[in-house]
Amino acid sequence: MTGKHLPNTPGRYGNFMLARNSLTRLFGAIRHRTVPAVAALTVLTVPAPPLHGQTPQKGTSIIVDAMVFHAPGITGKEFTDVYVAVPYQSIQFQQHDGRFVAAYNAHISVRDLLGRTIADTTIRRSMIEESYQVSQGSTGKADNIPVRFLLSPGSYRYEVMIEDQFSHREFTRTDTISVRDLSLTPALSSLMYVSQIEERSGRYAITPFIGSGIWDHSLHLFVFFEVYLETVPADVAIGWKITSADDKILIGGLGAPTEISQRTSQHFFPITAVRFPASGRYTMNVMLHPVSGGVADTSVILAQASRPYIIPRTLSSSVLSDLTKAIKQLAYVATQADMDNILAGTTEGEREYRFDQFWKTLDPTPNTVINEAFDEYYGRIATANRLFKTYADGWITDMGRVYIIYGEPTNKERARSVNGLTEYERWTYPDHTFMFEDSGFGEWRLRTPMPADAKYRYHR
Repeated sequence: MTGKHLPNTPGRYGNFMLARNSLTRLFGAIRHRTVPAVAALTVLTVPAPPLHGQTPQKGTSIIVDAMVFHAPGITGKEFTDVYVAVPYQSIQFQQHDGRFVAAYNAHISVRDLLGRTIADTTIRRSMIEESYQVSQGSTGKADNIPVRFLLSPGSYRYEVMIEDQFSHREFTRTDTISVRDLSLTPALSSLMYVSQIEERSGRYAITPFIGSGIWDHSLHLFVFFEVYLETVPADVAIGWKITSADDKILIGGLGAPTEISQRTSQHFFPITAVRFPASGRYTMNVMLHPVSGGVADTSVILAQASRPYIIPRTLSSSVLSDLTKAIKQLAYVATQADMDNILAGTTEGEREYRFDQFWKTLDPTPNTVINEAFDEYYGRIATANRLFKTYADGWITDMGRVYIIYGEPTNKERARSVNGLTEYERWTYPDHTFMFEDSGFGEWRLRTPMPADAKYRYHR
């Protein structure tokens, strides 16, 4: 097996996409309408998952993805596109002439299962930002590298190593990729998640979503893929579904029957919003079905492709896993009217939408991907549950309530009464002091009245 790297001009993200024969055609429309070839494609920046509130593994603060597309006219080879997203919060920016700059080297290699190097390349990247906040990852921005290899059908392991030129830190990610022979038609390419598709003056611009971790339920994602046929025209229908580990179908859809007149055609469809019951690993499946008499025969699958659809366990996903409890926990930040309005939603989806809208009104940085108030508030609830739990959840206790509203006290003191029978604990804040009394059963009762209007407020 041999491989070849197709060179990419450093610093110009996406130019290999413009040169790519199969993607320089116009995208298929929603409902899988086939369209003529010829329009060009522009690749926009890729949003990076917010690392705040998550626990990324050490040394893996980069996101990688790999997809296989047919290489027309090249016998025994297929295009294998490796995408790398380097979140700004993973690399070090330095100030220079009033702006903020960063630089790193990316080494990408492909090996077969015997460990033999099939292809490798090193790319040097640099970024310049005007805003310090942007350079620190407040908007979720990432630097993106697309690299193309020509590989024979088979299984491979690819490795991406990022070396930060300023901090000298290194990040390494390895993964496997199976290259299928897409000349054996009918066939589907790999599935690509896309977060945005725009038409600009007759050109289509896409924003690829790198990786399989769907870290934000509010994302409006599309699935893009190519269909390869030997005999055209052909009447087909395209179906999709997301399944759990036990093959339970959580959501899916079936496109209208359509006639495909090209041997290579491009298609995309939106993923219908769905609230998953829990974080975990799911699978996105796309199937190509035959059509007879204008009706799709879903019992027959001409070709199919799948990829992971992973809901990471984040603070947000943990909170939303029990929406009813999350709404009750608003007691220290919302008014009763706010909570009643959220609970008045007639469906779970409507209640979740109202819950989300409530937190948007408290977001101190609405133009960024992180809601610091949400993260801090529910982070305090998690801490209160850990530190102050008795027969009830920690957030319900007196100490939990004070902690959630005011945060960590500047000073804590413990003392006993004169007769030594009762233990007290004093929490001191800049503007308040609270006294707790040990009930004797491990529960601390608040003995200092709280202000009537005491509510959590986010402070920068």
